[in-house]
Amino acid sequence: MNYRYDNRSEDQFKKDIKSRTQEERALFVAWLDLVEKTTGKRPGFTDTGCGQTGELLTDKEVSMNPDFYVEGYGKVEVKFSKPMLDKFFHLKASQVKSYCKSNAIILMINGASEPVPQFTMLKAAALQEIIDTCKVIPWTGFGGKPSYKIPVNKFVWRPLK
Repeated sequence: MNYRYDNRSEDQFKKDIKSRTQEERALFVAWLDLVEKTTGKRPGFTDTGCGQTGELLTDKEVSMNPDFYVEGYGKVEVKFSKPMLDKFFHLKASQVKSYCKSNAIILMINGASEPVPQFTMLKAAALQEIIDTCKVIPWTGFGGKPSYKIPVNKFVWRPLK
């Protein structure tokens, strides 16, 4: 069993990676639209993460590089939850530590499948706060990988649209 698959078959994992990559990009574009609407300027960006197409990569090809480099923001990694969570959300502990160390921002979207998702920008200080104060648990949603259990109300959330 491949550790990356989180208890899924290779076929299911391939399907999930493809759809999640497309969903992440759509959510990122929605965020860019909102930034443009509120500031009058759409930031330029570069893809910096691995696997922009959602095709399955070998273990050697996978990296923890954030998804994008965004003008005026820096490194941005997109994470999302489909349902609107009201108590906790989870992020893999290794990723939080890596993004904190590299001064990346996690664009966390809550309720991606809702008509109006919510988002928050978790900058290095917020990631350090998660590391310092949130409990690490083996979360089943990530195949039991060590993950921070983060209270939703710990951060300010704004509508994505």
